[in-house]
Amino acid sequence: MREYKLTALMAATSFLLCSGLMTNNRQMYWMASVLGALMLGSYLLVRRGARDASVVRQCPPELMEGETVEAQVEVVLRARGGLLWAQAEETTSSGLLIEPLETEQSTPFSGVVRYRLTALRRGEQRLGPVQLKLSDPFGLFIQHQTIEDTEPILVLPRPVVLPNWNWEGGGRGRFVASTLRGRRGEGTDWHGVRPYIPGDPLRRIHWRATARHGDWHVKEFETSQLAPTVIALEQAPTWRAEGDAYPDFDQAIRHIAWIALEAPRQGIALILIGSNLPEVRLTPETYADPRTLLRQLARIQPDAKHSILDDLPRLIQQYGERYRIALFAPPQEYGVFQARAQSYQAQGYSVEVYA
Repeated sequence: MREYKLTALMAATSFLLCSGLMTNNRQMYWMASVLGALMLGSYLLVRRGARDASVVRQCPPELMEGETVEAQVEVVLRARGGLLWAQAEETTSSGLLIEPLETEQSTPFSGVVRYRLTALRRGEQRLGPVQLKLSDPFGLFIQHQTIEDTEPILVLPRPVVLPNWNWEGGGRGRFVASTLRGRRGEGTDWHGVRPYIPGDPLRRIHWRATARHGDWHVKEFETSQLAPTVIALEQAPTWRAEGDAYPDFDQAIRHIAWIALEAPRQGIALILIGSNLPEVRLTPETYADPRTLLRQLARIQPDAKHSILDDLPRLIQQYGERYRIALFAPPQEYGVFQARAQSYQAQGYSVEVYA
């Protein structure tokens, strides 16, 4: 359609110009000049009108895996009076999904795009660049242009329950885990009662104290026998890769996120260590904003130059007497990690492998 319009205008301009030359009609000269100026102005408008173009986005800086929100991108052009039309198309990294939203008020060349944004994978994702399709009001000339403007979006890991996880366990100098089977997250020695705190298990409600005080009270057990936990994450790039994604590694991060969020409710201190990660300590007293920890987990990547197994002797020496150590390893390397863990288990240390 655009080619037909341009061909018709050029033919009309040529006809008027030739007719004016043959008949010496100034009115035809004037009409040909107007059509020529119209086409030239439209061409220059499209060619030069998108200089210093920018975009304005309305989207949240953080999303949770699986979360869907509505967002918007608007193109800001220097051209005034609506003489330059722009059609925008947002692009994104592979960890985000864009689905355009059709609205009654929107037009193809409004320069505003509303879309549904879904977070597919944790990590530092981005929106942009924006692909522009520029046109004059008559649709004679069209130019494609890219605005190299990006917006970072941090996708937080979605906590996923680790099915075979048990809160019981301790270092070599602690109790034997099997003696507390069935008392997940609690010690064996009854310490007293205290007011109920949201998140306390209902099984710990002390009914006599609740009736006596008139409000909820729970049993408090000695948790000194429950050793704090060291989460040791393998960050060497040996995880299964699918393009720029590591599905097994991302799943391990989701399990760690669940453990980190659940540990304060169980009254257990947690230390997170990786092959290329500074030590992160999380205790019931210092636990405040859970999203702070999720932000740290969102940025962790399997990019270390050495394996966590190289650090295992140091971890055993530093934490083995008091802590249980949970190793998160790639599934294909489970046998290697389990063999190393068994050598320390034979010495009485609490070392577990999760893959």
